[in-house]
Amino acid sequence: MFKPAENRRFDEVIVFVHHFGGSPKTVSRHLQFVNELGYDAVAFQLRLASPWQILRLPLTRDYKFGVSKVWEEQITDILNSISRPKIVMSFSSPSGAALNAISAQPEGQVKGCVCEGGPFTQVRRGYWNYFTYEFKIKNPVLRGAMAFLVYELLGGSSFLPDSKPRLRNLPQDFPLLSVRAWKDQMVSARAIEEYLEGLDHIAIEVLSIPEVGHLQGLTRAPNEYKPRVEKFLASISTPVATETTASPPAHS
Repeated sequence: MFKPAENRRFDEVIVFVHHFGGSPKTVSRHLQFVNELGYDAVAFQLRLASPWQILRLPLTRDYKFGVSKVWEEQITDILNSISRPKIVMSFSSPSGAALNAISAQPEGQVKGCVCEGGPFTQVRRGYWNYFTYEFKIKNPVLRGAMAFLVYELLGGSSFLPDSKPRLRNLPQDFPLLSVRAWKDQMVSARAIEEYLEGLDHIAIEVLSIPEVGHLQGLTRAPNEYKPRVEKFLASISTPVATETTASPPAHS
């Protein structure tokens, strides 16, 4: 789904990667926010991004196993289909796949990334919390089984070791804004810190919001969220040279 800004001010297209259990509709407020700032935007339905879809065999076109690999492949396809420079905004667990996809892009094609509520280590704990607070599964045996299944289908114990070397391929001083909620019941700030540890070559900024929960920055703390995200986006964006009429990005 391509959503043009009414008054485009920047060359970059913002690509949204929604959270597990989400859809383009769940990022509609964020999409409206960046449209109002003058950015064209793209949102799409991530494959295998619900507890029911994830039960399908997660294989890429070249037979790599794991939901995170399927996500990375799809995100790569989306990025490759857009001819203009991109900025990625990703949410929760798919953020790791988004960063992996960015790491394989030609330098300069993706100008930076906003990661909210992810990526994170302690994946099994994160999905235990997801099935506790989002799905409200009361039976601990069923909850544990679901969390374990998602963890294994994401890639299991190879999930983080596969990602770390890839992330070291991100360009020097690659801009990343990490948005963390202090009252996040699903993902701890420490789990996000652990995922990004050792990536000293990228330029990580942190927006910590004390009073909100998982992915609630824009809706519950707009006065903190909006100006900081706007400032970050503007710092990595190129103003349009002349007034133009928004047109869809080229697709291959």
